[in-house]
Amino acid sequence: MSLAQWKRDPGPPQEWHDWVEELFSPSLNLEKEAIMEGVNKETAVKSKIKRISMLDPETVREVYERVHMMSMMNDEMKTTGLKKSLPLEQKSTVPASSSPNDVPKKTVEVNLEESCVWDSEEISVLRKVFKQVKEENRKYRVKNKEIEKRNMELEMKYNSLLKDLDDKNFKLTEVIKANSRLKIHCEHLQNELDETNVRMTAMEQIFKEINEEKGKMVKDVHELRLAADKERMEKNSLQLKLEAIQHQTASEKIALEESIRIQCRDQIANLEKNVMDLTKELNKEIKAHKTTKRGLDHLRNHFASLPLSHIVPPNAVNSDQISQFQY
Repeated sequence: MSLAQWKRDPGPPQEWHDWVEELFSPSLNLEKEAIMEGVNKETAVKSKIKRISMLDPETVREVYERVHMMSMMNDEMKTTGLKKSLPLEQKSTVPASSSPNDVPKKTVEVNLEESCVWDSEEISVLRKVFKQVKEENRKYRVKNKEIEKRNMELEMKYNSLLKDLDDKNFKLTEVIKANSRLKIHCEHLQNELDETNVRMTAMEQIFKEINEEKGKMVKDVHELRLAADKERMEKNSLQLKLEAIQHQTASEKIALEESIRIQCRDQIANLEKNVMDLTKELNKEIKAHKTTKRGLDHLRNHFASLPLSHIVPPNAVNSDQISQFQY
């Protein structure tokens, strides 16, 4: 829980919890029950102690006389014990020239029960009570410190809360002023809202007409889409048919070209064969022509060398007849 949340809602008051005592427990580890048990057991012993009132002169005088008497008796006992403890041989060995400081001092045991105002039982009870009171005082001091620390923290929180309250009161005043301004602004906005509602009503009517026109246009668009889809389907069908015809035409063209190519190849082969045959025949005819021409030339030369009078009568031949022979 944060400090801001605690400031807004501190909640119901909680019981004080001494966490320091739990964390730093007393070293003597004494509890109230054990102390009270010891006190109850020593009740009979405590009853023997005579409580003295400081305002009673007679009681104070009796105590003083008793203490004075016991002090005198204690001094006499110390003197008697010292004399008995020193033997005669030790007294004779001390030189006369020695100073009193050179004489060895002897310790004397004192009986506390006889030299004290209270007896051992009363002293034991006083010690126990003093120990209990001291322990309780220590616990109370620790608790007191914790309470003071807690009070300081609460005081700091109170001052902080008081400051926050002042700040919130100031903010509340500012908020009230702002609320007044916002109220005026809200009224102005309400007027604008009324005007806007009137405009919205007119716009709704316009939108209604636009929606009707839109519905008609959507219907027309739908019909156009159907027609376009139909035309597209027909176009796709025609496209498929055209592609099929094109494929068929291409196949037929390829087949026709191949057939024509084969025919041309065959015709070329035949023509080449005919050319070769004709070439052979031409060569033969050329050879025969050469032979015939050579023989004809020999005959011309032969007949030209013969006299014509022996062969034909005179004036029978008027021109050269050899040129008329063909070969």
